[in-house]
Amino acid sequence: MNRLIVMLLAAVFAAAGLMAPKATAQEVEAKKAKAAAAAKTARWHGVIIRIDKDASTMDVKATAGQEKRIFYDDSTKWTRLTKAADMTIFKEGVTITCMGKYNEKNEFHATQCDLRHE
Repeated sequence: MNRLIVMLLAAVFAAAGLMAPKATAQEVEAKKAKAAAAAKTARWHGVIIRIDKDASTMDVKATAGQEKRIFYDDSTKWTRLTKAADMTIFKEGVTITCMGKYNEKNEFHATQCDLRHE
């Protein structure tokens, strides 16, 4: 009888050990999917509401009313209808489309901002 109990316990622990790697594989797969989604190019279209040149940010309001803070840096390309432009023409009230990526803090960092309408 004791031998049967020991064998049953060993089988239960063995089964639990086999299930643990599956959970780990699922976690790895979820992390890969999240990283792939973060690496995809994101897009935001709307009207510039505020520009803070000291913080290198713009607040852009989409037509649906949602606001997004767009971060930019020296590597951000500035264009006007897909042709190279100077950043100084980007002012409050103009319509822009920004392409970029989200970082781990879920902040949108623009790689390109295109002026659409003045």
